[in-house]
Amino acid sequence: MKQGGLTVLFGSVLIIPRIRRLRRRVWAWTYVRVVVSAGGVWLLWRFARSGMGAPTLILGLLLLAFGLLVRARPPVKSVDALARELDALIVLNGGTFCRSPDSVPVPGARIFVHPDRIIVFGARDQRLLELPLAKVQSLAARPVTNRIDKGAELWEVEIRWTAEGPCTSAFQYDGAFAEHLARVAEATLRSQWIKDLPVIP
Repeated sequence: MKQGGLTVLFGSVLIIPRIRRLRRRVWAWTYVRVVVSAGGVWLLWRFARSGMGAPTLILGLLLLAFGLLVRARPPVKSVDALARELDALIVLNGGTFCRSPDSVPVPGARIFVHPDRIIVFGARDQRLLELPLAKVQSLAARPVTNRIDKGAELWEVEIRWTAEGPCTSAFQYDGAFAEHLARVAEATLRSQWIKDLPVIP
């Protein structure tokens, strides 16, 4: 029995990395979930029809829960890898990003500063905005004063830019380091933006 337990233990240790690799492949893992869920449903059907023992019911419920709840986990690129892919000079903390004054705020934003544009990504590597610096009209960091909650300090970096018309986007920072993060973001973005301003002879 001891040898059998060791065999199961070592088998589990060897199969776990394979399962983790499989979970990174969305379509393959979806197929696994469908098969496992079907197996769970079949066991539950057998239990309901034949009145099989409690182990059949428990195993069926476990397989069904596994198939429904354990989702795929595609690989997420590191910030450094994404910065190299985008040829970004620096990556800034973007705080909470507002695409426009009426849009839903997106927390956990990151600003990838490229020599001629800025690219904003969300927490799950979702591209939120790609803005050529040549379209920026103004850029400023300032405290937000018209707030209902006066507890925590809130700063924002507001960018006014043009597309088909005038647009306004903002990065909001709260907490003890809100001003510092906002001023660092403003100074870094301004250093690239001013470099790209047209020179009038």
